[in-house]
Amino acid sequence: VKESDDTIKLYDMASGKVYTDGKNVENLGKRVFSIDEEGFLSTTYFSQKDFEIKSNASITAKFNEVCEIQDSEAYDKALKLLDEKIREYKLSRGEKGKINELKRSISQIDEKIETAKKAAKTIAELKKEREILQKNCQTLDANIKILADKIEQAGKREAVAERKKRYDAVIAELAEVKVHAYAAEKTLNGKTVSEERLSDCDKCVKDFNELYVKEDSLKTDLQAYVPERRERKRAKWGLPVAVAGGIVAAVGLILTVAVNPIFAIAAALGTAAATVAFAAMIFDRKKVAEDRGAENRLKEIYEKKLQDAERYVEEKNRLARGLKTFFAGFDFGTDGLSFEEQSAKLKDAVKQREVCTKEIEKLQKLAAELKNQGIETTDVADESALVLKNKMQEANAWYKSELESAARINSRITVLEDTVDSEIDLENRKAELREELAACEKELKIYSLTAKFLEQADETLKIRYREPLQTSLNKYLKMIAGAEMSATIDTDMKVAVITGGAERETQFFSKGYRNLFEICKRFALTDVLFTGEKPFIILDDPFYNLDDAKIAAALDLVKKLSEEYQILYFVCHESRCF
Repeated sequence: VKESDDTIKLYDMASGKVYTDGKNVENLGKRVFSIDEEGFLSTTYFSQKDFEIKSNASITAKFNEVCEIQDSEAYDKALKLLDEKIREYKLSRGEKGKINELKRSISQIDEKIETAKKAAKTIAELKKEREILQKNCQTLDANIKILADKIEQAGKREAVAERKKRYDAVIAELAEVKVHAYAAEKTLNGKTVSEERLSDCDKCVKDFNELYVKEDSLKTDLQAYVPERRERKRAKWGLPVAVAGGIVAAVGLILTVAVNPIFAIAAALGTAAATVAFAAMIFDRKKVAEDRGAENRLKEIYEKKLQDAERYVEEKNRLARGLKTFFAGFDFGTDGLSFEEQSAKLKDAVKQREVCTKEIEKLQKLAAELKNQGIETTDVADESALVLKNKMQEANAWYKSELESAARINSRITVLEDTVDSEIDLENRKAELREELAACEKELKIYSLTAKFLEQADETLKIRYREPLQTSLNKYLKMIAGAEMSATIDTDMKVAVITGGAERETQFFSKGYRNLFEICKRFALTDVLFTGEKPFIILDDPFYNLDDAKIAAALDLVKKLSEEYQILYFVCHESRCF
């Protein structure tokens, strides 16, 4: 069930009217019992789940009413405000709080002031260091200019030497190209061969090779088509076997009819033999006719291929004569080359002449340009341009490093100067913080003393209600345990039980006894708090942890209390009923 679902109706017993104004029913429980919900749960409501008394502001207010001290809520608020103020100035744990923050700020300012004092000395040292760096930079700048001039001169000398080296390489390459050009001219024999002539030559060589392959293939085929006159042997046994078979068949038939049916087998065999012999004669004559037709066709093919071969030979010889005449005008340097090899050498020579002519022209032009730019020098350098460039690189790196160091020093000086300039402001700020710290410490002392006096007053109040609370507690304890047990209670409502002449805390007793002690303490608290109109008490099966003896004593206590209080007793087992 949610609290928002609860409904409250307040009746005026005189008029019978129901109050609907929300202000009349707001905090109705507190208006009836003069305590809030938590105070109610710690006094007049006994639950089987929780017996512990939780002291709060409303219970304290009830004590104040009993002791005729007013405005307890103002006391709580004042104590809370004092505590908040004390916590604001200085927390009990850690280093937080306004006073500690002020002390840290003053300490930080002291460090900054000390830093500012050291900064002035550091600035003087940095200025001396900066002066040395500036002189180094001037010297390095002069050396860099000298090195730059030397590098320029060395570069010119090395450029001339490089051109001379390139010129010599070009002349050597030109000589080599001329050797290749001479070889090509020797092969061509001074003749000019056009691309068209080379193409025709390639075609003729290709045709010649194809005819050579065809001729060779036909020679192989002609060997396979040589006609052979083969005389086929005819089967001479066919006719005699057929005649003999017929005779056997006839005799077998006659004997079968006249003498015995078994001779039918002989007649059948004779008939079969005659039939096979006759078929063999017919097949042999047909095969002879087919062989003669095949031989005639082979002869025709052979004659056709023989004509083609003669034509290929004639065409091949014609091409060979033309190629020999064409290649005779060139010098290939060796004999016995095939037409294909001669054609390849001729094309290579033509291509080589063309390439060499262009290359010779290009190299001659390049050599002339290099010579015009200058390829002779008389100046000898002590150091190469590479060595000088390395020195220049080192000098530049050093110069850059010195400049960066000077820049860093300038930045530090600027920062330190700002720090030195801030020293006066820091001193003024420190004085302000010291004044503020003194004021805070004074206020903290006032708040702390005020809180101490209030707590002492509250403790005095609690002492005043301790005696009646302890008297009432022992009254109810004797109703249950008799004279053998008594108890004491302190201002924090902590109970100690005296039994057998020894005082023991309640946690050393069984759970059942602890429940009884708490019940007695609640009844005693109810007696002390409600001195005027007695409230009703709600018992929500609080004795379920007690054994039979303790339940009997507890129920007896309830009966006696019912003479003074209205008690609502809820129980869920008959063993705990009256």
